[in-house]
Amino acid sequence: MIDPRVPEVANGPPLIQPPAATGASLVLDSPRRAWLVAGLCVLYVALDWLTYVFPARFGVTPFNPEAAVAVAMLMFFGLRYMPFLFAAILWGEVALPAASRPLAVVLINSTLLLMAFAVMAILLTRPFRVRVELDTRQDVLRLMGVTLATMLICGVVYVGVLVLFGIGASDRYFNGARRFFIGYSVGVLVAGPLLLMLFGKPRREQFAAYLRSPESWMQAVTVAACVWWLFFLQDPKDHIRNFYLLFLPLIWGATRFGMVGASGVLVLIQAGVLIALVLTRYQPVPAFELQLLLIALAVTGLLLGVSIDEQRRAVEDFRDSLKLAAAGEMAAAITHEVNQPLTALANYADAVQMIAAAPQLDRGRLSDTVRKLTDESKRTAAVVRRLRDFFRSGATQLETVSIKRLADQVLDSVRPRALQANVALVCRAADTLPLVQADVLQMEVVLRNVLINAIDSITQAAVSGKSAGTAGGSVTVEIGMERAGSVLVAVRDSGPGFREGDVERLFESFTTTKKSGMGMGLTISREIVKAHGGRIWAVPGNTGLLCFTLPVSAPLDEGVSA
Repeated sequence: MIDPRVPEVANGPPLIQPPAATGASLVLDSPRRAWLVAGLCVLYVALDWLTYVFPARFGVTPFNPEAAVAVAMLMFFGLRYMPFLFAAILWGEVALPAASRPLAVVLINSTLLLMAFAVMAILLTRPFRVRVELDTRQDVLRLMGVTLATMLICGVVYVGVLVLFGIGASDRYFNGARRFFIGYSVGVLVAGPLLLMLFGKPRREQFAAYLRSPESWMQAVTVAACVWWLFFLQDPKDHIRNFYLLFLPLIWGATRFGMVGASGVLVLIQAGVLIALVLTRYQPVPAFELQLLLIALAVTGLLLGVSIDEQRRAVEDFRDSLKLAAAGEMAAAITHEVNQPLTALANYADAVQMIAAAPQLDRGRLSDTVRKLTDESKRTAAVVRRLRDFFRSGATQLETVSIKRLADQVLDSVRPRALQANVALVCRAADTLPLVQADVLQMEVVLRNVLINAIDSITQAAVSGKSAGTAGGSVTVEIGMERAGSVLVAVRDSGPGFREGDVERLFESFTTTKKSGMGMGLTISREIVKAHGGRIWAVPGNTGLLCFTLPVSAPLDEGVSA
């Protein structure tokens, strides 16, 4: 089974192979792989040559990006290719001016470098395995920790060998080891992240998109301008003091493009600094001091870039969760709303069967019952459709209506349920009321939910003995004007009412006191009222009181009689 963290080459084995494959055959297993390995070896030598500038004592340079190439090669193709990498390292060591060293020293130090790169590859693919995408802080921190620790140890041993062979003074040993650590650490931390990410297809596509973006070219121009101002318009003694200026394009790239932008801008900054150092004929010691600052720059930029990537993934995951939650809430809402119509449909169907089975067929009654069954089925379909549209986009089909007439219609529809529970329904309205803009079907859902909750509250209180009587009660709908100019609908019931701490929770999803309830009625009602530009709330007290408002569509003097 292939580890999902490991990328694959098309029609080939995983790119990252366990470093334990050291004893495997050295035969290249595909032409493509052979060309890639050869290309990386050539790239190693080319970078070794190009960056051999400002060599301090012991031949150490302030920037060694070839180390990143070597580590990436062993990580992706396995330790079986160490002999090819050793040949490239040896080639680079011999071809450089520092090759005046004895051959034994060159061989020993080439072997030390190879071992250091191999140890890094082993650590980064096994105990401290990193994803090639470098899309988590854990991956970035592991890359940084392994790089800094390995290069520190390698520098101590590498320079120690030179001192033992009499190349360089022993009193310069610690300075030499420190500069080795700086040069190779900067090389891996600047070039390594971009090189590793280019081995993963998603990151390659992101980097290609980044290069196509005009903003990336603006960032490149900004880097060039900052480097020019820093090295060519400032006094050399102010270079280190003003180095913070290079943080600006790095932060820009990281915040806009994440790790891809951070690594791309880092490479541009390092290239610009290196070119400026060459053109201004910098001295080796201050060059290493600047590279030490670049380590801090790289650490800051990479951590910022990966934090941006993680934040964006978290936002996407949250959006997906919201979509799932919305889908679940919509399903629960539709289930809640069609439950009563489906019950009515079943009752009408039973009535049709009873009428049809009677000895004397009452065609008029049968026709009327079938008509009611058809109307209820159409209404059920309309409820499902309109609620679906509402939850998808908040869509409402507003029309100018009389809230009093709408309330009377809903009261008539729930009256059978109220009669069965021995609950009296009363509607009181002002003499004149303005018309309101409302989606009739959605407002019917709101009124029905509120009325059924009130009836059920009275019934449950009677069963549990919490009400003053053992049966019966009343629900009153009062319609008037709010001081703010909106129509106010208040539903009072003789049930136990709401406690102070429960009035806010009433409108939360899946909050219910009913044994068979879903806790969606008031949640749906709140969203519908908000979509209409109104508000809904419950009033704490000894009896139930729930109110909602709706904006008017005409002045009071143009209203209709209640």
